[in-house]
Amino acid sequence: MSAPSVMLAAAGLDQAPAGAVRSAAEGARAGDAAGAARTPGAAASDAPPAPLEWSWNPWRERPRRATVALAFTLGVWLLLAALGKAPLLATLLGLAVGGTLSPFLVAQRCRIDAERVAVRGAFGWERRAWTQIRRARLGADGVLVSPFARQRRLDAFRALFLPVPAAGRERLLGSLRRHLERHEL
Repeated sequence: MSAPSVMLAAAGLDQAPAGAVRSAAEGARAGDAAGAARTPGAAASDAPPAPLEWSWNPWRERPRRATVALAFTLGVWLLLAALGKAPLLATLLGLAVGGTLSPFLVAQRCRIDAERVAVRGAFGWERRAWTQIRRARLGADGVLVSPFARQRRLDAFRALFLPVPAAGRERLLGSLRRHLERHEL
């Protein structure tokens, strides 16, 4: 993939870097409504915002953090392997640490459409329907969507964070704002 591969299927984002915006034909093949949102005669206020889809790679966006996470994972595994006589247990615990730190190690694919918000990481897709989302916080690095109306400790387990890459950040954040406003968040 090219440098932060931002794939936006949103109308009005045609000025993104070359190869970054999915065409309407590709969007139609992928099953989203990108092409339908651009049809003549469709009322702009009645039409839902076009789906957004992008990827975020921690090795491109935050290489130091990714390196520290990998070093920590390998360090834990080596420490456990050196201390114990059960290499299988050391490997399993090392994998558990790596799984916990996977958002810092593995590229994530994000998608927002009219029905849901979704993030794909190391362990597959995690989705939330808009009806389940009570609060959203748009920050410089991404958007956090939560099933709780107020900030709670359980946000660490139940909320979804969709990181936004540096390339095309302002355009993508503007499109995210439109989606959040449409759902009154």
